[in-house]
Amino acid sequence: MYGEVGAIWSESDGGVFAQTQLAGLLDRNEVQLPKLKMLSKNPTGPPTEYFFIGDDAFLIRTYLMKRYPNRAHTREERIYNYRLSRARLTVENTFGILANHFRVFHTSICLKPDHIEPVIMAACILHNILRRQVLGHQEGDYKDPVTHEMAYQ
Repeated sequence: MYGEVGAIWSESDGGVFAQTQLAGLLDRNEVQLPKLKMLSKNPTGPPTEYFFIGDDAFLIRTYLMKRYPNRAHTREERIYNYRLSRARLTVENTFGILANHFRVFHTSICLKPDHIEPVIMAACILHNILRRQVLGHQEGDYKDPVTHEMAYQ
């Protein structure tokens, strides 16, 4: 797990990420991501590498996937964009869940700047502890490809 707090609000997500220690380690290939994993219930399907997803503000990297830009897309590109959008929704939903558990994120945080970073990191850590220990969620949300029902792995 990795967390980075303290960016200026006017910076893009891609610009903020580019300045993190994690981005530097990934660019130098010094991060050991988990091994290939079967993501499909089809045992004959190919194993999938781990990667990060980003929006248009991110630069293309070997470890990062982003959507095809707006233009006439092939059927395969439209499917790819749709599936990537679903993956990004999982990330967005996580921030919504975090904000609902910790209402401090529903408004401006009235603290000195030095105190805001520890509050945000504490909320992220507590959020992960609650998801694992109290709610019993281990790996994260999973959407069944056949029924489209949400479940937890």
